[in-house]
Amino acid sequence: MNCYLCDRVMTLQVTWRSIFFNEQGDVVCLRCQTEFERIKIGCPICSAVGDEKCLDCCKWENTEYAGLINSGRSLYRYNPAMKEYLHRYKFLQDVILSEVFVKVLQETLRNEKSVIVPIPMNEEKLKKRTFAQVDRLLDAAGIPYIHLLGKNEVGLGGKSKAERTALQDVFWWNGKPVPEKVLLFDDLYTTGSTLRLAAKVLKEKGAKEIKVVTLIRA
Repeated sequence: MNCYLCDRVMTLQVTWRSIFFNEQGDVVCLRCQTEFERIKIGCPICSAVGDEKCLDCCKWENTEYAGLINSGRSLYRYNPAMKEYLHRYKFLQDVILSEVFVKVLQETLRNEKSVIVPIPMNEEKLKKRTFAQVDRLLDAAGIPYIHLLGKNEVGLGGKSKAERTALQDVFWWNGKPVPEKVLLFDDLYTTGSTLRLAAKVLKEKGAKEIKVVTLIRA
């Protein structure tokens, strides 16, 4: 088969696990894999570099959004290779690229005890893009999730942090029972506004502990 990203021919590796457990093999070549930069140690909320909370997360401490997120993790840095991947996946609508990070998402989320809740898209954007990119990442990895939130037609892109924090009613509760332990999943962490706005709604509806996982940390 050919690499999904660079189209190089890849040698198909057949193992007993792939035969008996129907495990998907690599869909990107080793060269492309090594261009992505994993995050190993960082801020306990967003995975930015450092063992303590990063400056970005500390800025939320004196706002109404302080303490909404109990812990978090981002898996990759937003380096040039990841920017190219995300552009192709989200904006060029190359849906098959949802399979690129199947293994790492399975390793991260397969044994998760909290209920996984993806960040939703608003209906207008979903119609234009034709697929919900966050849901597709989880679907490709076979990770179960439920939707507890809807999203209004409010774009956060291009807004300053002050403008983002001033926004209200970006997300709304869809009426389903909210479990005590929730893990919010999104593709990209930038300022953390999206996740905190979503966490605020869920905390108000009964969630006691909210963790976050994102594929990428900008």
